[in-house]
Amino acid sequence: MYQLSKTGGLMHSSSGKYTELIELFTRDRALQSGRALHAYLLVNGLACLTHFASKFIVFYTKCRRFSDAQKLFDKIPLRNDRRWIVLIGAYARQGFHYEAMSVFCDMQRYGVRPNKFVLPSILKACGHLSDHQTGKKIHAVILRFEYDSDAFVNTALIDMYSKCRQIEKARRVFDGMAKKDVVALNAMVSGYVQHGFVKDALRLVEETHVMGAKPNVVTWNTLIAGFSQVDDDSMVSEMFRLMHVTGAEPDVVSYTSVISGLVQNFRNKEAFDTFKKMFECGLYASSATISSLLPACATTADFRHGKEIHGYAVVSGVEEDVFVRSALVDMYAKCGFICEARTLFHNMSERNTVTWNSMIFGYANHGYCNEAIELFNHMVKEEENKIDHLTFTAALTACSHRGMVELGQNLFDRMQQKFGIRTKVRALCLHGGSSWQSREDCQGL
Repeated sequence: MYQLSKTGGLMHSSSGKYTELIELFTRDRALQSGRALHAYLLVNGLACLTHFASKFIVFYTKCRRFSDAQKLFDKIPLRNDRRWIVLIGAYARQGFHYEAMSVFCDMQRYGVRPNKFVLPSILKACGHLSDHQTGKKIHAVILRFEYDSDAFVNTALIDMYSKCRQIEKARRVFDGMAKKDVVALNAMVSGYVQHGFVKDALRLVEETHVMGAKPNVVTWNTLIAGFSQVDDDSMVSEMFRLMHVTGAEPDVVSYTSVISGLVQNFRNKEAFDTFKKMFECGLYASSATISSLLPACATTADFRHGKEIHGYAVVSGVEEDVFVRSALVDMYAKCGFICEARTLFHNMSERNTVTWNSMIFGYANHGYCNEAIELFNHMVKEEENKIDHLTFTAALTACSHRGMVELGQNLFDRMQQKFGIRTKVRALCLHGGSSWQSREDCQGL
């Protein structure tokens, strides 16, 4: 908790100091301290300045105080481009992509012309929502207003098309760039790797290197991740060698990529060995490393390693990370330690979809079916936007194990009608004593 007195010495300071404080409070999500500073600036007639209002919009968005962010947004003059840039960008960065799209629609409705600062944010939202049709329309706007020479806009286009599984269109954008910098190269390489075309990614790196676009550590790490995922040890070693040749040094991301690939391919012992090797190289595990390695400990045979890694996460200060906590909940639940999983779950200030699903599955798979359904209902009430098809699968698993046919049918109908989710697993054919879906019905899904 920050003390109000912390700002006391800055009451007559420059706007730069206030900006630093707002950014500090934003980074730490220090809501109370940020509100106190906002109140001080309001009293002194400074909060209405667009610069400060923009900073506070980002602050309130980061703190998930959307109504406060919207109030500030509404006070900035309609034709001021900065209001749109800030709110759309803040929503997109925090992962609130539907909200970003909604504000962009308002911008269009008011006849405000989108500029090169707004377009990358809205393209990011399109990519994450796999909204290819809107992405195409934005591309048309880019061409109409001749923003297609801007490197940031082009890179955002490449990323959007890649995420929408339109890799050929992404490549056409890349090929059409007059000057190909390493950021655009990395976006294209990442797109190829996301869709399993890792050899095409390497070929592109070789081609652009000849033309003067030198790969950096991000490029090599993406390729290492790609070859690790397809379990190609020789090419992973080759990427490390080429990294050294080009003057880049392996970092924690490099080793995390290898660990993640090994775990995905069920080579748990080698994943633990790589984890140790990383420390021998003087590198310390990040939250991403820990959350990548913990799935290898989700069996009773490897649970001892899981406890050790949990201890390391606590000591190194990454245990509070939402992805680490989610992986820990998943590990304890799969190993049958439901009390430990539940304690971690309830002590989390923020939960993602994986956290909820892991806990509901944990309850369902270990006979706590009523608790699973109760938690599912709580999720519907509190964080409905985080529900996916696996959430329903977890709840339906609980119904199946307990033979709750009527409830299972209701959940199944809700899944299809309200959420537009169609089941992806055969297990949804409940067979806990009596069946509500015939084999033919299930096959028709």
